[in-house]
Amino acid sequence: MHIPFCPYKCAYCDFVAVGGGPRVAAWHGPYLAALRREAAHWRARLNPVPPSSVFYGGGTPTALGAAALAALHRDLMRCFGAVSGAEVSVECNPGTVDAQGMAELAAAGVGRVSIGLQASQDHLLSALGRHHGWSDFTAAYAAARAAGLDVNVDLMYGLPGQDLEAWRSTLDQVLALRPDHISAYGLQVEDGTPLGRGVASGAVRPPDEETVARQFEAARSVLGAAGYEHYEISNFALPAHRCRHNLVYWDNGDYLGLGVGAHSHWRGERWANTPKLAVYRDTTARLDGGWVAEREPPDPARARSEGAFLGLRLLEGIDLDAYALRYGMTLDDAFPGVAADLGRRGLCERRSGRLRLCPGAVAIANRAFAAFI
Repeated sequence: MHIPFCPYKCAYCDFVAVGGGPRVAAWHGPYLAALRREAAHWRARLNPVPPSSVFYGGGTPTALGAAALAALHRDLMRCFGAVSGAEVSVECNPGTVDAQGMAELAAAGVGRVSIGLQASQDHLLSALGRHHGWSDFTAAYAAARAAGLDVNVDLMYGLPGQDLEAWRSTLDQVLALRPDHISAYGLQVEDGTPLGRGVASGAVRPPDEETVARQFEAARSVLGAAGYEHYEISNFALPAHRCRHNLVYWDNGDYLGLGVGAHSHWRGERWANTPKLAVYRDTTARLDGGWVAEREPPDPARARSEGAFLGLRLLEGIDLDAYALRYGMTLDDAFPGVAADLGRRGLCERRSGRLRLCPGAVAIANRAFAAFI
């Protein structure tokens, strides 16, 4: 479920998201009505089983207000059916939801929040265009815990002005809180964003590649020593706290995306919704399917490719027997000589019936992924 609203837009953000203000707030009601219409459309057309996971991403979903978000979730579960024990996650930024709001979300069936911290140093957050500080984050974290919610913390390394010491400090401060899950992403500088323009002009200088690589390895070392399982390139979890929703993506499974800019993968077909709010509102009102901007029909060759490079994102790698059963041919038949070549290059290894990234190749995994695209 994509909620495109934010109190403000960060300097690095390239997502389908719009910053705050009265004109944007006026879109909340029409957008929620459009989401409900799209949900009813797909429920009638696809007749899906009740979801095992629900993820509200953005944007900043909590920019809607906890009461509106809780009401939306209840309506969606009435539409699609609720599953006992389903994982229900909500992304939020510090300062957008208080203790009462966290309690409202928990009462509606939300069990997990993902809080966007990025860094513990306020000057680094300010440079990213973030409007919160460390104290705002700790208040949001405490509110989530008081409501009984599991917590993921989103972090970023490779930030302009962030050295290895600052990154280690962020890790140490977050670990002191003992969240259930930590996502650590390298900053991506996207063209067309304020950050991208700053880097292009030379006004902003990101860390060099060696520093970024050392930061990544520090995350693996520090979080591993603290008992967090490094189960996917950018994700670390305490035992039994892997993100079940994201595992669907890496398993190349079926999911339904609702809202502007949302992507879906359903029985081999992929489609993406329009990124334009007005188009989304108007086409869902007509229920003509016009909100779908792009479609890719089922393609067995594409599915085999996706199954390979998405599966390699998991540190445990690809179950080769399961791959052959699912895609109708072995990985070696689908990509002759590729796995052997990756082994010779020190990028992948076969072990216990799986193909997985070599420990030393996780930081350069894109080189392995490219072989299957």
